[in-house]
Amino acid sequence: MIYRNFVLATLSFIVVILISPEVQAARWHQVESSDVVHFRVKRGTLRIACINQDLVLTRKSSNRGIIYRVLRLRDFIRNGFPRARATLKFERLTERCLDESGAPPIATPTPTPTGTVAPNLTATIEQHGVQFQFANPVPYGTFANGDYWVVGPVTLTAISPDYTGTRHGFEINPSSINLQGFDSRAPSFDATLVPTLPLVVAPGSSVVKAISIDVNEATCRPCLQTAAVLTVLAESPPNGGSDFFRPGYFGSIKELHSTEHLKTELLPTLPQVAGAPSLETIASQYARVQLDHKTNWTGRYLHPSDNMPDYGSSISIRNSDAALRLMLDDSIESKRQAIINYVQHGLDVYYTLIQGGLWPANGGHTLGRLLPMAFAAVILDDQSIKDAVQNSTPQEFCENLTVYYSANAGRALYGQQPGGSGGGAYWTNLVLDTGSRTQRDPYGYIDGGYRPGSSYQYCCISMPYKATALAVELMPSIKSLWPNSHLLDYAKRWVEFGAWTQPDPCAPAEGSCSGGDNPGAACNTANELSTCTGGGTCTLSMDNYGVTFGDDGAGGCILDSNPSDGIGRFPNAHGSSANSGYYGSAFSNTMWDNYYPN
Repeated sequence: MIYRNFVLATLSFIVVILISPEVQAARWHQVESSDVVHFRVKRGTLRIACINQDLVLTRKSSNRGIIYRVLRLRDFIRNGFPRARATLKFERLTERCLDESGAPPIATPTPTPTGTVAPNLTATIEQHGVQFQFANPVPYGTFANGDYWVVGPVTLTAISPDYTGTRHGFEINPSSINLQGFDSRAPSFDATLVPTLPLVVAPGSSVVKAISIDVNEATCRPCLQTAAVLTVLAESPPNGGSDFFRPGYFGSIKELHSTEHLKTELLPTLPQVAGAPSLETIASQYARVQLDHKTNWTGRYLHPSDNMPDYGSSISIRNSDAALRLMLDDSIESKRQAIINYVQHGLDVYYTLIQGGLWPANGGHTLGRLLPMAFAAVILDDQSIKDAVQNSTPQEFCENLTVYYSANAGRALYGQQPGGSGGGAYWTNLVLDTGSRTQRDPYGYIDGGYRPGSSYQYCCISMPYKATALAVELMPSIKSLWPNSHLLDYAKRWVEFGAWTQPDPCAPAEGSCSGGDNPGAACNTANELSTCTGGGTCTLSMDNYGVTFGDDGAGGCILDSNPSDGIGRFPNAHGSSANSGYYGSAFSNTMWDNYYPN
């Protein structure tokens, strides 16, 4: 508010400069705009930095407008001049600075109007192939990540490509995590979410416009080529908005966060490694809005192909790689745009979360959203975002549910869903391959899923979590906020050992061999590889469920009494698939090998 009031005062009043006794030996000179580097304001005190000398001007009101008393900085600094939090840069500001030449003073100058800086005006804004047209020219500018803002209310007369009724949709402050107005081919399309143009858009609004992909195709995944965000503000932000993050695109909360005091000193400065992506690559990956508010697996239909990957496991590894890349020892200046763009994504996750957003566990669809929010929380040193990370629930982020601590196993185990009452859902999936392939072991002895060490645990979960865990481990400020240690413990075990299936007292599911050398031979999940040879497979059956294997009806499992093939459901899988799986990256693997803390 202080710097806002000062800007208004500067533009509205004639500034009178009075020479104080402390500067009688100095000479005034009129400076060019380039001479005034910046000024800072805190608690009514204005500090101007000139090329020649730093000054402190104290402000007071008078019947002639705003009066500034000039003091030399070296005289004022003894009183503990505080570092200001707001920095404003005026390209056209004309101000009077002091010359250090020591020439005799000129008489007190005649009050000089500061003048009014004319805002940039436009009737059209274009970004990423989207064009916004207004009824009249409006003040505009860009945020630190390059997204545009305008001062409203504004009248939007057209947004191109034109909305067709089914394609190229747009929304004002998207607020549903289920319904969407962007493309009718994506699930839960609701045309009533798309306003009619011309439209008066009030301040505190985000206009989110999509361009559909392959508009003549009946099906698509994803269905959007790109998306852009235009923010309508009540007033021009300081410095044209270039020192601020765009407000979150989702919902009605439109808060501004400054880029001026990023806690970049919290970033590690690790020596470079081979194969690291460039900082330009990281910046470009997050330059466009990560449209990611539609919950669960159907959200991938709305992940614009030019902006982001569509599948959660790909999103997760990219988010982890970006965080890890920012921990290398490049200069902060060279990292700055990549940091800003990545933090912008974290802010979008946060503002979606606090207004109802959810990324619940469901295979690989919802991985990776917690890390960028945690990164933003610590780099911005924002307590509200930190609290949201630390207090996040298993329903909000799959990172809090996909792995869990089991007292029976004495360690973190893989398994997303609890498995249903009495373990029925777990056994049905294991035997018949129906339902979720990510069930937990209902008894808490081994990794869950369709088969430990395979299926989603192998394809889509473990390697992305390896990269996430490394990023958390390397930044203590993030680790201190991380809502549980289970993911970190699990990732370390997966890399160093692999799947966990022993000890396990539960009897294996049974069936008979199909094809191969021994068709019709009795088999089970413990001996299927050694029994159904020659290309045969063990076809499981629920015929003996509750008799020789499965739930015992008392909350436990029927015990394995046949040691000939080992005790347990999957004894041969113990330690399998270590440090392997899909959706990892060579860069995160190299970072792990070089920097994982021992």
